Amino acid sequence: MITLVNFLYTILVIYLSAYSIFWIVSTVLGLFYRPPFTVANSENPELLLLLPAYKPSPIFTEVLARVTKAIGERNIKVLVLLQEADPKYRVEAESHGFMVEEKVFSMLPGNSYHHALKYLTARITDYNKAGFLPEFVMLLDKDNLIDEDFFSNISEDLYNRYDVFQGRRLALNTDQSTSFFDAVSEGLNDLMFRAAGCKAGDTLEISGSSALIRTSLFCKAINQLNPKAPGFDKNFMVNILTSEKSNSMIFLPDCKVREEKTNSIEAHNPQRLRWFGEQYFNAVFSAPVLFNSWLHKGRWSALWYLVVLCRPPRSVQLLLLPLLVLGELIMLLFTSSLSYTLPLIVISTVFVLLSSWLTLRHLGLQSKAFQFALRLPTLAVHNIINALKSVKAENRGKFIHTEHKL
Repeated sequence: MITLVNFLYTILVIYLSAYSIFWIVSTVLGLFYRPPFTVANSENPELLLLLPAYKPSPIFTEVLARVTKAIGERNIKVLVLLQEADPKYRVEAESHGFMVEEKVFSMLPGNSYHHALKYLTARITDYNKAGFLPEFVMLLDKDNLIDEDFFSNISEDLYNRYDVFQGRRLALNTDQSTSFFDAVSEGLNDLMFRAAGCKAGDTLEISGSSALIRTSLFCKAINQLNPKAPGFDKNFMVNILTSEKSNSMIFLPDCKVREEKTNSIEAHNPQRLRWFGEQYFNAVFSAPVLFNSWLHKGRWSALWYLVVLCRPPRSVQLLLLPLLVLGELIMLLFTSSLSYTLPLIVISTVFVLLSSWLTLRHLGLQSKAFQFALRLPTLAVHNIINALKSVKAENRGKFIHTEHKL
């Protein structure tokens, strides 16, 4: 029994250490990423912005106004899909000249967000038949405030060179511990899974919203979504990485979208339950197709994304490693015997702490980190519970919506 416990503990240490190396390397690569030089322009191909809004909150009024400012006189159309929304939002959207439709998908079995997205792709097909052929589409969430210069920061020539443009999502609020850690997590995602991916090769993780995607690629990836997936974006990403042809992607940090971050643990838990469910569902069920895409098509991006999907929650990793160091030091005092795993754990702890500090400095959030540091253990415990709940079969095939207060 002791041997089995030692074996499992060693596996845990190796797992956490491997992802500590992944964490520090990705962070450093991301810090050195520089997007291609872009010239501000007012030209672009035909674009279509999709705003699926399920029970939108008051911030949706500002969302619509920001979209109007961002598109200006550009060749961009907007389709708002209202779901169980206050009638006033239809009036507001139409006052901006946007196309508006209202549908209800909550009564349908399965993932309601998948139903909404597949409905939107069907509408795109209808538009194509009517002569409107958008070259790129972009999803915006119901709380996304797009910067006025978003499209100005995409040079005209880039539309011919890339299939996916991922913008940067910034937090509107960091005044509570949950919103602070959510903002840091988003910053880490930008560094580790977008900037680093572009620095190391032509790949990145799509964040779901604020990404311009070539229309044909978008529609095909949406229509191939696994109906049992508990979320959307990661399964969508798997479909892109395993598509028939390789697709070029780029992260443009100057193209900014600002969004409300979860301000309470009550809102945080359902959101993380969805995120972890989507991550680990695809880590298990999409592993064969990702591995096959790497093995038979030579796509290292598919193997890289499989590694990304198998990572532990960062808050848990950040809390667990120092605790393991403390536990091993206590054992050292009692046994006077140095464990072979202690040096590995110490080095791994240094890596994650250094990576966290570099990210905080990059985001300018060092001072707030000290303010909320003592809240991390509570958040990590909640994330452990959420991660365990997320893999339950009862959470498959449904979309858990996050409530917003703004």
